[in-house]
Amino acid sequence: MKVVVSTVNFIKSRGLNHRQFKQFLDDIESEYGDLLYYIEVRWLSRGLTLERFLNLIEEIGIFLAQKQRDVPELKSPDWLCDLAFLVDITNHLNVLNTRLQGKNQLISQLYAHVSSF
Repeated sequence: MKVVVSTVNFIKSRGLNHRQFKQFLDDIESEYGDLLYYIEVRWLSRGLTLERFLNLIEEIGIFLAQKQRDVPELKSPDWLCDLAFLVDITNHLNVLNTRLQGKNQLISQLYAHVSSF
């Protein structure tokens, strides 16, 4: 998570880098137009940030190479597998959390959601 947060902060916290990254994504006609910030207070944002980062991993690697910023983890197959596992786990936790937040649910429904998880 530290590598993801530091990379996202490098791209998004500097205005020039952020504009260049968005333009780069537009130029290559990427599916996504931007990265998402991770906000520690809202832990659900972790899963969304990780998922977007994983989906844009190739584009991020190319952009960082253009900026002469070396992130060796982006080339490590073991780290990428760990990242994909973390993305899957956080997505499952996000789904469970949103199911538990619905209104007018009985305790048996909530218990069923937790049990099925």
